[in-house]
Amino acid sequence: MLPVVLVMFALQSCNPKDNGYYVVYHAFTQATDVAPLDKAVLHLPVGTTTVDLTWASTNKDGDSPLANVYFGTSATPPLYKADSPGLKLTVPVVVGTTYYWSITMVDAHGVYTYGPVWSFYVYDPVTIFTGSFKADEPAEAYSYTVSFVKTGANTIQTSNYWNSGWAATFTLDFTKNTYTMASTIWTASYSGIESGTIDQTTGKMVGNYSIFYNGSSAPPNGEVGVHTYTRQ
Repeated sequence: MLPVVLVMFALQSCNPKDNGYYVVYHAFTQATDVAPLDKAVLHLPVGTTTVDLTWASTNKDGDSPLANVYFGTSATPPLYKADSPGLKLTVPVVVGTTYYWSITMVDAHGVYTYGPVWSFYVYDPVTIFTGSFKADEPAEAYSYTVSFVKTGANTIQTSNYWNSGWAATFTLDFTKNTYTMASTIWTASYSGIESGTIDQTTGKMVGNYSIFYNGSSAPPNGEVGVHTYTRQ
């Protein structure tokens, strides 16, 4: 006589009733990114340090949205928050950084729906004002190359100011779209100041400068003029 083998098994989203029929529970649909969209470049208002992750997913059974949120700077982001209710979560960000995130939806019966990994970049407004620039002095019909590097959240520095090998720091105001170079002393004889406007789209800077020689901006050693910096 052949032995009788009873096999017990479970089906995801299904539970047997006493009458032998199964009730089908519907898992959440795979999450889609609402904001930020995948590979988005976010231009955040000055001073903003957070971003809202928003996604969409539905469930035919009417379960309340519940998600495991994966977020970080790794291409395989770690778990940031488990069992997050709703379809939105606020996360901290730093400008100049690429972030990755993914959503795993969880239904009322513990069934997981895994989603893809998305990314976004938080734009650093200083970036467009760094690199190689052509510096023009229209009144003198003179131009030269100058390079700027980022030295802070809103500061850039050059080591070739006035084409003289001098270090100078510009402080950028992204709200007023202006820049300033505070009074700077380079040698016992030379000092200078500068201020002007910036274009956050092109990186162009235009400002008025004064170079003082022994306290005077008069030629031949001192000078007053306009600097126009154009990205190369």
